Amino acid sequence: MRRPKLRDSNRLMDSCYGIGDIPSDIIVKIGGSIVFLIYTGRKDITGEDWGDIFSKAIDGKHLNSPLGIADVVKGKTAWSMKTVKTAHPLTAKKVRLISGRCSPDYSYGIEDPHADIQKTGEAVLAIWNSRVDITLAHYNAARVGVLVRDESLKEFTFFEEYLEHYNIANYIWEENKNGNLIAMIR
Repeated sequence: MRRPKLRDSNRLMDSCYGIGDIPSDIIVKIGGSIVFLIYTGRKDITGEDWGDIFSKAIDGKHLNSPLGIADVVKGKTAWSMKTVKTAHPLTAKKVRLISGRCSPDYSYGIEDPHADIQKTGEAVLAIWNSRVDITLAHYNAARVGVLVRDESLKEFTFFEEYLEHYNIANYIWEENKNGNLIAMIR
Protein backbone atom coordinates (compact mmCIF):
# COMPACT_ATOMS: atom_id res chain seq x y z
CA MET A 1 0.00 0.00 0.00
CA ARG A 2 1.33 3.44 -0.83
CA ARG A 3 1.87 6.01 1.91
CA PRO A 4 -1.01 8.36 2.79
CA LYS A 5 -0.99 12.00 1.73
CA LEU A 6 -0.53 14.16 4.86
CA ARG A 7 -0.24 17.94 5.30
CA ASP A 8 3.03 17.66 7.25
CA SER A 9 4.43 14.74 5.27
CA ASN A 10 7.32 16.87 3.96
CA ARG A 11 9.10 15.89 7.17
CA LEU A 12 8.88 12.23 6.16
CA MET A 13 9.29 12.52 2.39
CA ASP A 14 11.65 10.22 0.57
CA SER A 15 14.47 12.27 -0.84
CA CYS A 16 14.88 10.77 -4.32
CA TYR A 17 11.70 9.45 -5.91
CA GLY A 18 8.54 7.56 -5.09
CA ILE A 19 8.76 3.85 -4.39
CA GLY A 20 8.92 1.91 -7.64
CA ASP A 21 8.90 5.15 -9.66
CA ILE A 22 12.58 5.29 -10.54
CA PRO A 23 13.36 8.18 -12.92
CA SER A 24 14.68 7.32 -16.39
CA ASP A 25 17.95 9.24 -15.85
CA ILE A 26 18.78 6.96 -12.92
CA ILE A 27 17.98 3.89 -15.02
CA VAL A 28 20.32 5.17 -17.75
CA LYS A 29 23.11 5.71 -15.19
CA ILE A 30 22.61 2.19 -13.78
CA GLY A 31 22.68 0.73 -17.30
CA GLY A 32 25.83 2.65 -18.17
CA SER A 33 27.65 1.37 -15.10
CA ILE A 34 26.60 -2.22 -15.84
CA VAL A 35 27.75 -1.90 -19.47
CA PHE A 36 31.09 -0.54 -18.24
CA LEU A 37 31.61 -3.56 -15.94
CA ILE A 38 30.76 -5.97 -18.74
CA TYR A 39 33.00 -4.10 -21.22
CA THR A 40 35.93 -4.28 -18.82
CA GLY A 41 35.60 -8.07 -18.63
CA ARG A 42 33.48 -8.65 -15.57
CA LYS A 43 31.53 -11.92 -15.67
CA ASP A 44 29.30 -11.16 -12.68
CA ILE A 45 27.97 -8.31 -10.56
CA THR A 46 28.53 -8.63 -6.83
CA GLY A 47 26.43 -7.09 -4.10
CA GLU A 48 29.26 -4.63 -3.50
CA ASP A 49 29.23 -3.69 -7.21
CA TRP A 50 25.46 -3.21 -7.10
CA GLY A 51 25.72 -0.93 -4.07
CA ASP A 52 28.39 1.15 -5.84
CA ILE A 53 26.37 1.32 -9.08
CA PHE A 54 23.14 2.35 -7.36
CA SER A 55 24.71 4.91 -5.03
CA LYS A 56 26.51 6.54 -7.96
CA ALA A 57 23.29 6.62 -10.03
CA ILE A 58 21.30 8.42 -7.30
CA ASP A 59 24.23 10.55 -6.09
CA GLY A 60 23.98 8.79 -2.74
CA LYS A 61 26.50 7.19 -0.42
CA HIS A 62 27.44 3.50 -0.32
CA LEU A 63 28.17 2.78 3.32
CA ASN A 64 31.43 0.93 4.03
CA SER A 65 29.81 -0.57 7.09
CA PRO A 66 26.04 -1.03 6.83
CA LEU A 67 23.85 0.78 9.35
CA GLY A 68 21.25 -1.75 10.43
CA ILE A 69 20.18 -3.12 7.07
CA ALA A 70 21.08 0.05 5.08
CA ASP A 71 23.76 -0.25 2.39
CA VAL A 72 23.08 2.94 0.40
CA VAL A 73 21.72 6.23 1.73
CA LYS A 74 20.65 9.58 0.36
CA GLY A 75 18.99 12.28 2.39
CA LYS A 76 16.23 10.71 4.48
CA THR A 77 16.13 7.43 2.52
CA ALA A 78 18.10 4.20 2.97
CA TRP A 79 18.30 1.10 0.76
CA SER A 80 19.33 -2.47 1.46
CA MET A 81 20.81 -3.59 -1.88
CA LYS A 82 20.33 -7.17 -3.11
CA THR A 83 21.29 -9.00 -6.30
CA VAL A 84 19.61 -12.18 -7.52
CA LYS A 85 20.26 -14.47 -10.48
CA THR A 86 17.40 -16.14 -12.34
CA ALA A 87 17.02 -17.63 -15.81
CA HIS A 88 14.46 -15.06 -17.01
CA PRO A 89 14.64 -11.77 -15.07
CA LEU A 90 12.09 -9.99 -17.22
CA THR A 91 9.32 -12.55 -16.61
CA ALA A 92 10.21 -13.88 -13.14
CA LYS A 93 7.23 -13.72 -10.78
CA LYS A 94 9.17 -14.70 -7.67
CA VAL A 95 12.78 -14.55 -6.48
CA ARG A 96 14.41 -15.76 -3.28
CA LEU A 97 16.29 -13.14 -1.26
CA ILE A 98 18.89 -14.07 1.28
CA SER A 99 19.06 -12.07 4.49
CA GLY A 100 22.73 -11.42 5.10
CA ARG A 101 24.25 -10.10 8.31
CA CYS A 102 21.90 -12.25 10.41
CA SER A 103 24.15 -14.53 12.47
CA PRO A 104 22.15 -16.58 14.98
CA ASP A 105 25.44 -17.82 16.45
CA TYR A 106 26.71 -14.31 17.19
CA SER A 107 23.38 -12.83 18.25
CA TYR A 108 21.83 -15.77 20.14
CA GLY A 109 24.63 -18.29 20.70
CA ILE A 110 23.04 -20.86 18.35
CA GLU A 111 26.12 -22.92 17.50
CA ASP A 112 24.35 -25.55 15.38
CA PRO A 113 21.72 -23.78 13.25
CA HIS A 114 20.36 -27.11 11.98
CA ALA A 115 19.70 -28.60 15.44
CA ASP A 116 16.41 -26.68 15.79
CA ILE A 117 15.62 -24.96 12.50
CA GLN A 118 12.46 -23.32 13.87
CA LYS A 119 14.45 -21.66 16.65
CA THR A 120 17.17 -20.62 14.17
CA GLY A 121 14.60 -19.18 11.74
CA GLU A 122 12.94 -17.21 14.52
CA ALA A 123 16.36 -15.86 15.51
CA VAL A 124 17.09 -14.78 11.91
CA LEU A 125 13.79 -12.87 11.70
CA ALA A 126 14.36 -11.27 15.11
CA ILE A 127 17.79 -10.09 13.93
CA TRP A 128 16.29 -8.81 10.66
CA ASN A 129 13.58 -6.90 12.54
CA SER A 130 16.20 -5.36 14.84
CA ARG A 131 18.31 -4.28 11.86
CA VAL A 132 15.25 -2.66 10.26
CA ASP A 133 14.65 -0.83 13.57
CA ILE A 134 18.22 0.50 13.57
CA THR A 135 17.82 1.74 9.99
CA LEU A 136 14.47 3.41 10.69
CA ALA A 137 15.94 5.14 13.75
CA HIS A 138 18.26 7.01 11.37
CA TYR A 139 16.23 7.30 8.15
CA ASN A 140 12.58 8.11 7.48
CA ALA A 141 12.24 5.56 4.70
CA ALA A 142 13.96 2.22 4.25
CA ARG A 143 13.72 0.20 1.06
CA VAL A 144 15.19 -2.94 -0.41
CA GLY A 145 16.48 -2.44 -3.98
CA VAL A 146 16.81 -5.70 -5.91
CA LEU A 147 18.70 -6.15 -9.17
CA VAL A 148 17.52 -9.36 -10.86
CA ARG A 149 19.88 -10.60 -13.57
CA ASP A 150 20.50 -13.65 -15.72
CA GLU A 151 23.76 -15.66 -15.79
CA SER A 152 24.94 -14.06 -19.06
CA LEU A 153 24.36 -10.48 -17.87
CA LYS A 154 22.11 -9.76 -20.85
CA GLU A 155 18.78 -9.28 -19.04
CA PHE A 156 18.13 -7.18 -15.95
CA THR A 157 15.21 -5.89 -13.99
CA PHE A 158 15.04 -3.79 -10.85
CA PHE A 159 12.37 -3.61 -8.20
CA GLU A 160 12.11 -2.12 -4.76
CA GLU A 161 9.84 -2.37 -1.77
CA TYR A 162 9.74 -0.80 1.64
CA LEU A 163 11.64 -2.77 4.24
CA GLU A 164 9.28 -4.29 6.73
CA HIS A 165 9.19 -6.17 9.98
CA TYR A 166 8.18 -9.80 9.79
CA ASN A 167 5.81 -11.32 12.34
CA ILE A 168 7.89 -14.24 13.58
CA ALA A 169 4.81 -16.30 14.48
CA ASN A 170 3.64 -16.28 10.83
CA TYR A 171 6.45 -18.51 9.55
CA ILE A 172 7.57 -22.10 9.76
CA TRP A 173 11.02 -23.09 8.60
CA GLU A 174 12.27 -25.80 6.29
CA GLU A 175 15.71 -26.81 5.10
CA ASN A 176 16.31 -27.03 1.34
CA LYS A 177 18.61 -29.50 -0.45
CA ASN A 178 21.55 -27.07 -0.08
CA GLY A 179 21.12 -26.88 3.69
CA ASN A 180 19.67 -23.36 3.62
CA LEU A 181 16.72 -22.42 5.80
CA ILE A 182 13.61 -21.27 3.97
CA ALA A 183 10.67 -19.50 5.60
CA MET A 184 7.20 -20.72 4.66
CA ILE A 185 4.06 -18.79 5.55
CA ARG A 186 1.92 -20.73 8.07
